[in-house]
Order: sequence, then C-alpha cells, then structure tokens
Amino acid sequence: MFQHSLTGVVITNKDGMIIEVNPAFEKQTGLTESDFVGRLHKSLIIEEIIDQSAELQVFKEKKPCTLLQKIYNGKEVLVSAIPIKNREGEIVKVVSNILEVTVLNKLRNEIFQLEQEHEEVTRQLEELKSKKTVMHSMVAYDIKMKKVIDRALRVSQHESTVILYGESGVGKEVLVKLIHENSNRSDRPLIKVNCGAIPNDLLESELFGYEPGAFTGASTKGKIGLFEQASKGTILLDEIGEIPLHLQVKLLRVLQEFEITRVGGTKPIKIDARVIAATNQNLEDLIQKGGFREDLYYRLNIIPIHIPPLRERQNDIVPLTYHFINNIRLKYGINKIFSKEVLDNFQHYHWPGNVRELQNIVERLCIMIEKPIITTEEIKNEMTVPQQKDERQPESHIIDSDEISPAPDGAKSLKEHMELYEKQLIERALKEYSSIRAAAKALDVDASTLSRKVKKYSKF
Repeated sequence: MFQHSLTGVVITNKDGMIIEVNPAFEKQTGLTESDFVGRLHKSLIIEEIIDQSAELQVFKEKKPCTLLQKIYNGKEVLVSAIPIKNREGEIVKVVSNILEVTVLNKLRNEIFQLEQEHEEVTRQLEELKSKKTVMHSMVAYDIKMKKVIDRALRVSQHESTVILYGESGVGKEVLVKLIHENSNRSDRPLIKVNCGAIPNDLLESELFGYEPGAFTGASTKGKIGLFEQASKGTILLDEIGEIPLHLQVKLLRVLQEFEITRVGGTKPIKIDARVIAATNQNLEDLIQKGGFREDLYYRLNIIPIHIPPLRERQNDIVPLTYHFINNIRLKYGINKIFSKEVLDNFQHYHWPGNVRELQNIVERLCIMIEKPIITTEEIKNEMTVPQQKDERQPESHIIDSDEISPAPDGAKSLKEHMELYEKQLIERALKEYSSIRAAAKALDVDASTLSRKVKKYSKF
C-alpha cells in the first residue's frame, strides 16, 4: 500500500531523520529519493531545500500538523504529518502525506477568474435591467441583433403594422414586448394570440367574439373577442401563416377598416388595437402555393423585421448564457459557473431551437449537475452536440471515388496510382471548400498535413 499510494509518503524517525519515501513522493515534489532519505529535516531547512517542516512541528507540539511547504525547485506541497507513539506516549516515528498544490493553485486561479468574469457579466446585466428603457432589458451584444432592436424601437413610436420574421425560438415575443412597452400604448393590454394553436373552427370566435346563442354551445351572454380585449393596446398574431383563407379576408377588413363583426352579429364594432404579426414561414412562398392572400401580405408587410437565428449572432450566446444562469440563481437559488470550454462548445453549436433551446439547456445543466463548475465532461450526459454540415465542420469523406479520373497509361506503379488519386481528392476538396482548414476537416487530415501535400502536388 505504501509503495502504490498515489499520495507522496515520508517516514521520519524519532531523531528527525527521513528514513523512507515512496515513488509518489518523487512525483509530487520533483525530488529524488537520494535527496531526502538519510537527511535531517533541520539540514534541509538550513540548506534551503525546503522552507519549513511539518515533522519538526509534530516533535515540538506533540500533535499532528498540516502546512504548506515550498521546495527550492519552485513546487509547493501540502504536508500532513501524523505522530506514531509507543505505549509510553513517546513519538517513535512521524508519517507524512505529501500532495502537490501547484496544480491546485492553478485550478484555484482559473476558478477565481471564472468567478470574476461571471460577477462582471452579472453586474452588467443588472445595470442593463436597471435602465428605464426596455431596450436595455434585452440581451443583445451582436451587431445584427442591435440593428433589430434599433429598428423595433424606431417603429414602436408609430402606429404602423409590423410583421416579425424569424425561426421558432429566436425571441419574437420578446421583441413584441419591447415594441409595446416603448409605445404610447404601454399602459394598455398586450394580447398574444398563437393562431396555429387554436382550432380553425374556433379561431374566428376567439379573435372577433360572438353574440349570445351564435352557435351550439355558445354562452348565452356572448363573448368579446381578443381584438376587443386589446382595445387601446397591442395584439400579437403569432404564426400568422396558419390562419385559414376564409379568415384572412376578415382580418384584411380589420386592418383596412379598423372594425370587426362578432360571430352571429351584424353590427360592425370599431376597434383600436395595434396589430403586430409574426411568422416562421416564408409568406411569399405561401402566396405562390395559394395558402396566403397577397393583399393581406402587403397590408401586414408595412414594417418587416427579420430576427436572425442564434447561430448567426454568436456574440450573443455567452451573454445570454450568463443571463439565464443569473435568472436561475434568482429563481432557484442555484449558483453555477460554466467553464470556458463549455462556453466555447456553446458558440460552435448550431442551436436549431435558437434562444429557447439555449435557455432550456442552461436550466437543465444548472439543475441536473451537482458540481459548482460545469465542464465539458458533465454536459456530455445532458446534451448532444451534433456535427454541423457547414464550412466550420464539414463532413469527412465528401469525395465520391467514381468521380476520380483513372490513372493515365504512364502511371504504372502502385505508388504513382495512389499519388494521382490523392492529388485528385485534394483538388476536389479545395474546390468544394473555401479554406485549407475546412478541406482538411473534410478529408479527415490535419491542416498542416494538407498544406504540405498541396505544396508537394503543385510541383507536378
């Protein structure tokens, strides 16, 4: 056990002389057995090989001692010395455990740096939240998203109809809230309607309301619709592309005449609600397929705002991560730190679910991982990062062997055939990808190896 221990062990006799060390001691201290065995601790201090001795403290105080010991080679070790006594209570030996703390100090410094960065980002987020303008409550460090917010703030001061385009999860509802709260209608209701979540046969009565007894099962008191509920405020028509054609005609009338007619009613009712639409579809394609009215499209498309997916605004990924970590800390009392490697992985992930996916993953990792610092080793069990089929992570083996030209008659040897085949593979990869690094990834070789071969084959 003594020889196979991973912790360094030193045995000192009653005279303060080192009589034995194990192999781990040499690894922990960087010193050899001959440097210590047969030497007195006092001599080691006088010769400045070590700065102090836990063993001498044990002999002096008659009890265990733990201290940090500096060695002349620059290493720092934690020494825990325990006295071994005979029946008379006399110390006959001292057994010491040695653990190098140079690596631990490096890790401690890295943790401190991460904590400092986390505190700084948290402080910045709190400052942003304390601002009066709602713009500063949104996390937007990327120039693309800053332009989106600037466009939204400018249009918030006017009554023009706005339509938001963007993939699912990019934050369309957050931007709608931004527009509403910076408008003159901020003190009135913001009504959100997911047009794709309401059955087609109920959507009309939900939007426009109905008169008493308008249909079987209708309330005898009737019901006001969502447009009336949004009076003086804002109504969001999310997934606008899901509205059936027969309702698109009635919605067009709302936008043109600012009035609705309840189901089962005949009297037009004036409404005063700002309309913001949102979609993750290409409405122009829907028009071509006959699924969306062109006149409604032009009526909605007065102020279009395109929200880029998260993968196209990578400068927002880390700040958003810190933002969600801070929210989890406030909500659940859980305080976690994500390592730099995890944040790097986040920035290279494709994020098909966009900001919503990032938020969910951060919450999952904070709750499910017990360690205070979340590393790449932990996230492997909680999230799968697929390989991206783009220039940054191209698929390997992208060349079809059927496309390779046969060797000319002059190429006789196997080596000549292989070199020609390799040359053609490299040429095709360089045409397919715009950089040596991407082509190397596709061919499953190091970039330096590919560069060397390109130089080789350029000579003939």
